[in-house]
Amino acid sequence: MTRSTQHGGIMPASHSLASNRLIALVVLFSLSSIGAGEPAPIVATTSTDFFGYDGLWSAISIRVGSPEQYVYVLPSTLSQETWVVGLAGCDGTTICENKRGGLFAANESVSFIPEGLYELNFNPQLGNTGLGYYGLDVVCLDDTASVPDQIVAVVNSTAYWVGSLGLGVQNTRFSGSENISPLLSSLIEKRNDIPSRSYGYTAGASYRLKGVPASLTLGGVDANRFVPNGMSFSLSQDYAPIVAVNSISLSSSAESLPSNWNSNPQTLLDSSQADLFTIDSSTPFLWLPEAACDAFASALNLTYDETLQTYLFPSDRSSSPETLSAWNLTFKFTLSNLPGSSSQIELSLPYDAFNLQLTYPFPNLAANFTSAPTNYFPLRKAANSTQYTIGRAFLQEAYLIVDYERSNFSVSQAVFTMDAVSNVNLLSISRPAGSTWPGPEGSGSGLSTGAKIGIGVAAGLGALVTLALIWFFCVRKKRSSASPGPEKEKAKRRTLLGRSERNPDSQTTVSELLGDKRQPTEVPADSSASRFELSGHTPIEMPAGPVSPSFFQGSDGTPRASALMRNDPRRPAELEQQNAADKAAEAAASERSGSPVPPYSPAEINHRFSNSVSPYSVRNSRAFGTVSSDEQGISPVGHSRQSSNSNSRSMPSPVSPEMASRSRNHLSSGEGSLTSPVASASHNSLLVPQLGARPPSRSPSTGSRFVEEGLSTVAEERATSPPPPARLKTNGPRFSWEQ
Repeated sequence: MTRSTQHGGIMPASHSLASNRLIALVVLFSLSSIGAGEPAPIVATTSTDFFGYDGLWSAISIRVGSPEQYVYVLPSTLSQETWVVGLAGCDGTTICENKRGGLFAANESVSFIPEGLYELNFNPQLGNTGLGYYGLDVVCLDDTASVPDQIVAVVNSTAYWVGSLGLGVQNTRFSGSENISPLLSSLIEKRNDIPSRSYGYTAGASYRLKGVPASLTLGGVDANRFVPNGMSFSLSQDYAPIVAVNSISLSSSAESLPSNWNSNPQTLLDSSQADLFTIDSSTPFLWLPEAACDAFASALNLTYDETLQTYLFPSDRSSSPETLSAWNLTFKFTLSNLPGSSSQIELSLPYDAFNLQLTYPFPNLAANFTSAPTNYFPLRKAANSTQYTIGRAFLQEAYLIVDYERSNFSVSQAVFTMDAVSNVNLLSISRPAGSTWPGPEGSGSGLSTGAKIGIGVAAGLGALVTLALIWFFCVRKKRSSASPGPEKEKAKRRTLLGRSERNPDSQTTVSELLGDKRQPTEVPADSSASRFELSGHTPIEMPAGPVSPSFFQGSDGTPRASALMRNDPRRPAELEQQNAADKAAEAAASERSGSPVPPYSPAEINHRFSNSVSPYSVRNSRAFGTVSSDEQGISPVGHSRQSSNSNSRSMPSPVSPEMASRSRNHLSSGEGSLTSPVASASHNSLLVPQLGARPPSRSPSTGSRFVEEGLSTVAEERATSPPPPARLKTNGPRFSWEQ
């Protein structure tokens, strides 16, 4: 498919080259389509609005706390924390709340675990300072990805206008606490929601099309949003994306060049000034050497403002954003892994990427809510090489791919087409074989997918071999022992009532039931154990009742056949000498015994006999809620109104407002007041959350250099609507800075 963009687009003739570069990128990052059974990358939800007082930036939507509170934040490529704006960050107006991306009320979150006041994890090299009220809470990216115990800092100052979402991977700990995993690591270790510790990010561009939103993919990339180049960069020792900028040039496609240009293109930073720069999305500025800043100012006719520490347009209107836009300017950045390396790439940015505006309450800006925006160029002078930074303005036209588990990253040209913006083409970044990073809980040493498949196949084969051996030694042996033999054939010929050997001293035959056909059981041969009845030497019988003579006569007066059978000489002779009177008495008794007995009449239940009512009938199935009468059934979970009311009064529901209140009271009583005791101490006595690894070798930036001014404090929290019944009333300020 052919894509065309205004700057840095792919021409049709270069389609095969782009395909080759994509193949190289796939090999480099092990990009693959989403396989069945494996976690898929997570695409963060972006806002349709743009935020910021130093430009218009596309934000990411997240949910924090329990119950969830929606806020908009900007991704940070260096920080591993989540920062949200607190209630005291606004004056109680909806306009302020909307402009800051929403406010977070920590005292309304039942899952917020306070840690206290700490210095924000700003980079001191850029002169950033600030305080935040830290705690642990739940952070949700969507309906399925909900991560508990994430570091959340509540910020109320205006030094940082919108909250941030940290994409770093370094563990953090508070004083005396265990290491706390950041968001990316938690998504793998605790939930196994993404394939690897990786992400793809571009900041979006409000000036492209009708406003192109940002794109953030965790665990993979959106292949539609960038042009692959096959160039790889290595992360620093503290996992920061650092590139070498070999040169920066400026060209114009206008018919007439500016009067102060002596060549086209203009060189703004030459190869002799090549150095390493940190890609930091938390600041919009380019922090360049002073010589490069002077070259920018000369070529664009800009003036440096000492108060704002950035470059503005002159008041005489000799240069303006409209003039620079008419020149159709293009900035070209040449990047490599190391300064002066011949293996390098070029990324092009239009002037629109740097055409930004400052609005109230930007620090030190002499303005108010009704003031007009101030046009500026996002450029700042770096005091030394540790401050060299490429900020968010650059990432509007670049796509950053970071793979922490392979310790590399790439920077590609972003794509702006309707197809790229409307459709998502997700590619996952898999974990490398033998990764040293912890895998999902219960996965052991973090084996690769191929190794896990091999282990599973081997285990399956072993199980099959074991079953085969069991069948051979057990089942087959039983079949062999069950084959027909002389004894077995003899046992098969025996009837149900077989006959055992007769006792020589007995004239009777003992009958027994057959035993096991496979293992016949004999009667014991011991004479003391084989006597189960009286001796058969003398025939003994129980006395019989008198039999009537008519019993032996047929209908015609002749003896019946049954009588002849009874006169069998083998039977006792007493049957032939019965008294006729006794026989008549027997017949009379037999007639009396044949009279019927009145049947049993069961009692009625609800006009029905109990034997006609099924225990699971509609009338009797009370445990299923189908009772049609007011009687309480025998089920222990009967649905009578009386029992329901009784239970509801005896014990509150686990999700009732009463229990919710108890949870909040427990949180408050367990932690004490949320006002930190260090609030009254000097600023230098505050602690900073410590990284789990060694201190950064460089100074990654997580903020900007300006000093707070404007809406720095607010006396009270905003007035809220009547609270829900589940919320407890607070008697005073929640945070120490609200005093």
